[in-house]
Amino acid sequence: MDLKSLNLPPEIVQELEDFAAEVERLERGDVGEEDFKRFRLQHGIYGQRQTGHVQMVRTKLPLGRYTTDQLRGLADFADKYSNKILHVTTRQDIQFHFVALEDVPQGLQDLAAHGITTREACGNTVRNVTACHKAGTCKEETFDVVPYARAVSRYLLRHPLTQNLPRKFKISVGGCNGCSLAPIHDIGLNGVIRDGRRGFRMIIGGGLGSSPRLAQHFSDFVPAEDLLRACEAVIRVFDQHGNKQNRNKARFKYVLDKYGIDKTKKLVEEEFAKLEGKTFPEIDVPDEAIPNIPGFTPTQEFDSDPDFQNWAARNTFPQRQEGFYNVHIKLQLGDLTSDHARAIAKMTDDFAGGRLVNTVHQNIMIPWVKKEAFGNIFGELKKIGQHKAGTEELKDMTCCPGSETCNLGITHSRGLINQLTEDIENLYTGSTDLDSLSIKASGCPNSCGQHHIADIGFSGSAKKVNGVLAPHYEMMLGGYVTETGARFSQHVVKIPAKNVPLATRRTVDAYKKDRKDGETFPQFFDRVGKDYFAELLEDLKDLPSITESPQSYVDYHSTDKFTLDDRGQGECAGGVSDMITDQLSEAERALFQSTRAFEKQLIADSVRQANRSLALAAKALLVTEGMDFEDNLETMKKFESLIVETGIVSETHAGVAERFQKDPETAEPEFAQGLIDESKTLIGECRKAYDKMQSEKSLRIRVTDEVAEQAKASAAGNGNTTTAEAVHAQIDLKGVKGPQNYVKTKLKLESLSPGQKLEVVLDDGEPAENVPRSVQNDGHKLVSHVRDNGHHIIVFEKV
Repeated sequence: MDLKSLNLPPEIVQELEDFAAEVERLERGDVGEEDFKRFRLQHGIYGQRQTGHVQMVRTKLPLGRYTTDQLRGLADFADKYSNKILHVTTRQDIQFHFVALEDVPQGLQDLAAHGITTREACGNTVRNVTACHKAGTCKEETFDVVPYARAVSRYLLRHPLTQNLPRKFKISVGGCNGCSLAPIHDIGLNGVIRDGRRGFRMIIGGGLGSSPRLAQHFSDFVPAEDLLRACEAVIRVFDQHGNKQNRNKARFKYVLDKYGIDKTKKLVEEEFAKLEGKTFPEIDVPDEAIPNIPGFTPTQEFDSDPDFQNWAARNTFPQRQEGFYNVHIKLQLGDLTSDHARAIAKMTDDFAGGRLVNTVHQNIMIPWVKKEAFGNIFGELKKIGQHKAGTEELKDMTCCPGSETCNLGITHSRGLINQLTEDIENLYTGSTDLDSLSIKASGCPNSCGQHHIADIGFSGSAKKVNGVLAPHYEMMLGGYVTETGARFSQHVVKIPAKNVPLATRRTVDAYKKDRKDGETFPQFFDRVGKDYFAELLEDLKDLPSITESPQSYVDYHSTDKFTLDDRGQGECAGGVSDMITDQLSEAERALFQSTRAFEKQLIADSVRQANRSLALAAKALLVTEGMDFEDNLETMKKFESLIVETGIVSETHAGVAERFQKDPETAEPEFAQGLIDESKTLIGECRKAYDKMQSEKSLRIRVTDEVAEQAKASAAGNGNTTTAEAVHAQIDLKGVKGPQNYVKTKLKLESLSPGQKLEVVLDDGEPAENVPRSVQNDGHKLVSHVRDNGHHIIVFEKV
C-alpha cells in the first residue's frame, strides 16, 4: 500500500516510515535488540514468549470506542497477520498475537488506513485513556464525560512530555459510580457539577502490580477548562520525580510513597502555576445527537425462548435516552474471531448506530439499540455462538494472557479461567442470586488480570510439591472497587492450579449458604474472617505424588511438564546485577551488627538486625521477579512464595515470614541465635544463586525438580541416555535471517545450564555457516552438524 494514497497526516506517515526503516535496520544488524525494543514498545509492539520474532500488536482505541468500519479493519488485520483472533483488553484496547515482525510495518499501515494507531499503547508513556463504557448513555451519569476523555487522550498522544516517562502512566475518566475503576489509576477523574459548572474530582497515585496502591484525593473540583492543564501538571511531576534508575520503583505511586500526598500536591500545584498562559486545545463538546438507526423488521421468533429471555434480562441495559438500550456481548477470555467480528459489525450497522465500545471487563457493548431489535440481534448472535447471558457478573471472568504469550507469565491464567467458566456455567445455570460476584485471574503477581480488586482473585505462582515444581495460585478474597473507593483482596491460601476449581466452588457455596440478606461478598468475608476460608480450603494445599496423578503437575492448556525456564524479562532488566550485589552486601553488614549485638546480650537489637539482614537478602533475589517492596513483611511473604517455595533456596527457610513477625522485645536468646544462623545461611544461598545466574549469563534463576534430577542421576549411573535426554532444548530458526538467527540462538543458550544441549534448525547458506562459528567464538561446543532436506540441524553444548 502506498502511504501517499492514504491521505494521512504527515506526522503519521513519518511514523510509519520510521518503523518500517527501523525493522530493516534490525534485520541488517545496524541496530541492537535492546535499542529496537524501546522503539517498538513506543509503537505498541511487544515481544512474545515464543521464539522466532513473533510479536503482540496492541492498538490504542481511546475510551474503547470505534466504528463498524474500524472493526472490519481490525478483523482484516487478524486474518492477514495474526491468528484470526481479536483480543479485548482491560484497558479497552484490541490486541493481536503471533504477528511476524516483518509483517508489522504493513500491518500498521493497514490499521492507519482505518484511522487506528498503536502508538503509545505500550512502553513508558501514557497508556490508553479509559472511560466508563456507558458514558454518554448512562442513566446515572452526572454528565457525558466522553468529549473530555477524548480531549485528554488526543492532547497527550505524541506529546513530547510523555515520550520517555519513568514508567507507564494510566488515566481513567468516569461520570457515574465505579465503571472506570478510578482508584487504581495514576489519575482518576470523575465528573461533578459545582454551581452549574462542569468539572472533575481528581485522585492520583493508584495502581495495581505486585505492590498495589489506592489513589489518593487530590481535588474535589478541577474545572473542565483546566482539565488538560491539571493532567499535564501531574505528569510533569511524575517525569521530574519518578525513579528512572530502578524500574521496580518507577511508577507514580512511589512518588507519593516518597513525598506523601501533601508534598506531591504542592509539587503539582507549582507545575500547574508554571503552565499559566500556555494555550491548551479547546475541548469541543458537541450537542447530543441520536445516531441514524436504519429501518428493520422486528422478529418475534425468540419471544418464548428462555435463553432469549435470560439474555434480554441480563445483557441489555436502558440508556438515559428514552427508547434505547446498551447491549452487551460476552466474550470468553476477551477473545473474538475475525468472522464473528464482521458479523457483529454487520448487526451493529443493521440494527443500531454503527458504533461499538469495549468494556474494561473485556466485553463489547453495542449502544443505541431499540427494544424491538432485541430479537434480531439475539438471533444474529446465536448464529455465531455469542449469545451467552451474563456480563459483569460471576459467569463473566477477567484474566490476562498469562504464560500462553507473556514473558512474565508463571501460569496459564487463560486456561484456568476457561475451566472455571465451564464449571460455573454447569453448576449455577440460570441462577441470578450470585451475579454480584467477580472472579479475576493473573498469571503472575503483576495483576494485569486485576485480581486485587476481585471478590475472588487468583495470582499465578509456583511451588515444589513432593520435590516437583507445580503450578499454583495465590487465592485472594474480598476485593472491590467503586469510583470513590476500593479495597484490595487479602491473601488467604496458596493452592495447586488443579485444585482451584474445587476451591472456587467451596468458596461460592459457602457464601451462597451462609450470607445474610443483602450481604455482599466483601461484607461476608469481613464477617466470617480470613481464617474461616483458610480452614475451609486447607486440605486443597496438597497434591498426590506425581506417579499417582501426573496431570496434577501439568498446567491448564498444556501437556508439557511445568517449568519456569522459558520465562523472560520485562521491558528493561538494566541495573539488575548492581541492585542484587548492593542488597547482599548490605545484608552482610546487617548480619555483622546482629552478631555484635548478640555478643553484648542485646537480644532485641540482635533480632531487629537479623530481620533486616533477612529482608535485604530476600529483596536481592526478588529483584529477578521485578519486585522491590518498601514494607519488609510484604517482602518476606513474597520471598517465601516466589523463592523459597519454588526451590530456589532451601526449604529450611519455609516459615521465614512468620518468624519475621515475632516481637523482638519478647525474643529469647535461642530465637535470636536461630535468626542469625538463618540469615547467614540465606545470604550464602542467595550469593550462590546469583553466581549461578552470572555463570549462565541469565537474569532468571533456573529451578530443577528433585525427581527429574534423581532420574537423570539414575540414568547416568546405568549408562542410559536417550536422544531426548541429550537435547535439553530446541529452536527452529528456518526463515530467520542473520544476525537474528545468532541472537536467538545465544538467548536460548543463556536459558540453559552448563553441559545442557541445544538443537538449532537453520537455513542452508550463510545461516548454517555463520551461526556455528559465532556460537563457538562465544566458547560453546559444537556437538553435531547434520544437513537434512535443505536445512541444517546443529546441536550445541553450553559451556
